Amino acid sequence: MRRPTTALLATFALAFVLSAAPVHAQPRLTVSLNGGYQPTTTSFDDSFDFTVNRETGHSEVSYPIEAGALFDGGFGVRLWRGLGAGVAFSFFKVDGSVHATSSVPHPFLFQHNRQIEGDADGIRRQEKAVHILAQYALPAFGSVHVTLMGGPSVLDINQTIVTNVKYTEEYPYDTATFAGVDTRGVTGTKTGFNVGADVSWMFATHFGAGGLVRYTHAPIDLQVDDRTIRVDAGGVQVAGGIRIAF
Repeated sequence: MRRPTTALLATFALAFVLSAAPVHAQPRLTVSLNGGYQPTTTSFDDSFDFTVNRETGHSEVSYPIEAGALFDGGFGVRLWRGLGAGVAFSFFKVDGSVHATSSVPHPFLFQHNRQIEGDADGIRRQEKAVHILAQYALPAFGSVHVTLMGGPSVLDINQTIVTNVKYTEEYPYDTATFAGVDTRGVTGTKTGFNVGADVSWMFATHFGAGGLVRYTHAPIDLQVDDRTIRVDAGGVQVAGGIRIAF
């Protein structure tokens, strides 16, 4: 499992310091709209067999998932004193590449497989998440408000998966050349968790700006034909934007 970064820990340290500040009125309802970044990187591997020339070939594919831009929005309602509840929605998308290797049977010679490898672009990871939030608002420090939050997250991903490694060959077929991949999008959904903090500065009665640090995670099994591929969804999310309070 991937760990929260030091940015998340620093946010909680700031929240602890601010908790000793004088108490000011907390808004009843807060709406947030954020743009940000998901700096977490991860990877996963897949392998599969195929039949050609009456023999079995084998392919292996490595998928690096890079960091990328994030959109986040949500709202929170104060229920009693500093306790509240909320819902947030996040969207993350990144395009990348894969590295594929294959052992391809020879058309004439038994057990004389040719080895091919190459990189292919056009691999997309898309993550959508709904975060259910239990919230605790610390005593306000003037116009600065800090809210700690956490709860379950429902993460849904759409991942491009390689279904076939293509190649070209010419007589006498002693070698083969990598020629790309065939792909399809595969989806999966899993309930995981989230934990984070929001710091906002209300520079007007109903308007302000803020920053969010969240860590969310869920392992998701993708079903591709007769094989199951486990991937990690989520990660550290850092975002900032506007706050509207009532």
